[in-house]
Amino acid sequence: MRNFWTIFTVALLIFSASAQANESKEGGSSPYAKLEVFTVNLQGLTHYLQVGIALKVSKSEVGEEVKVWNPVIRHELILLLSSQNSEELATTEGKKKVMAAIKTVINKILKLDDKEGVTDVLFESFVIQ
Repeated sequence: MRNFWTIFTVALLIFSASAQANESKEGGSSPYAKLEVFTVNLQGLTHYLQVGIALKVSKSEVGEEVKVWNPVIRHELILLLSSQNSEELATTEGKKKVMAAIKTVINKILKLDDKEGVTDVLFESFVIQ
């Protein structure tokens, strides 16, 4: 029984050290920043869009900057999203256009380019009604 506990303790220490090494290599945080869900009226006022957005960022510091600038980012994205029409957003091309525009708007706010700031925009949910 004593051997079991010795082996268990050694395995636990190895696993813990491995996890800490991986965390320090990756900077300890995710390369993604999530925004709260947006719900906006679309152009024409008869449809609305509810969308969840995750941002792929070049480094964890950019994710922290997204948090700091969150009110400005949300304001600008509400203006951008509410200026869209439902027919265009229903297409894949329309969604890709909006994704590119979101990335541009956020990087402009953060004063970073596409390689240093937000590198990709991902929709976690996308509902037009």
